[in-house]
Amino acid sequence: MTILLTGASGFVGSRIYQRLILAHSIITVGRTTCSSRHVHCDLAGQLPELPASRFDTVIHAAGKANTVARTRAECDDYQRINVQGTAHLLSALEKQPVLPASFVYMSTALVYGCSSGQGLSEATPLLATDPYGASKIDAEGLLHEWATRTGVRLTILRLPLVVAESLHGNLATMQTAIRWGYYVRIGDGSVRRSMVRADDVAAVLTRAASVGGTFNLTDGYHPTVRELEEALARKLGRRRPISSIPFSLIKPIARFGDGINAVIGRRFPVDLIALRKLTSTLTFSDERARLQLNWNPRPVLDMLQ
Repeated sequence: MTILLTGASGFVGSRIYQRLILAHSIITVGRTTCSSRHVHCDLAGQLPELPASRFDTVIHAAGKANTVARTRAECDDYQRINVQGTAHLLSALEKQPVLPASFVYMSTALVYGCSSGQGLSEATPLLATDPYGASKIDAEGLLHEWATRTGVRLTILRLPLVVAESLHGNLATMQTAIRWGYYVRIGDGSVRRSMVRADDVAAVLTRAASVGGTFNLTDGYHPTVRELEEALARKLGRRRPISSIPFSLIKPIARFGDGINAVIGRRFPVDLIALRKLTSTLTFSDERARLQLNWNPRPVLDMLQ
């Protein structure tokens, strides 16, 4: 199979490349050269000059990830990179002698725009209003229109927090805080969050490409914050119990953070938005993937032991 892969230098894209290059021919596209067959291009600003060959499938993993947008320019970047970048890729594909048979888009579960909920399915309305989630909704809409018009089979994978051996994002921050002894649990740590292993996502891609449709992917277990903390503490060899602070004590600090961030643009780390995320269960159902893709993921906690 010949695969066109964007974002192969990114956190998720690099894991996809490492998995698929073992069995498939891959051409990568992006600003950073990451393979021997690479098309150098900034998709946000230009159309890639693709080789005149047929791609069996396209995996679009490039994009701006979920970081807090503090300025209008940073908000605009989400549209420019995630939406306009996707449009440029589709335009380039239409110039090819033959369209690909399938297209896989790496989206996010944040398109639902929910701060809490349990077992949210793919039928949940897409209500995200933040710059990241909204840009992913727009990109999904663009892809649906294109796939309907061209007949290319489209697969959209909505991912929660993606975890690999080398942690990043919130888990990396948690690990660092636990390592140096300044981590504090908010509440009892019983809230659950959906997560998924990067290697499991990479392993299901070719099957997903052959089926088409929209799927949530999770590890199916949805660990509690306490379980994540304890797993990381064991991994680091720290035996000292993790301190906790009651929700009632942290809420006034979060309100204070709201006032500061209204002026400085969400640079203060604790505000009511952050507090809701830390103290609310948010899980997604992957039942559709289990039924249609034979999705059989492994628990993220196994990777953290």
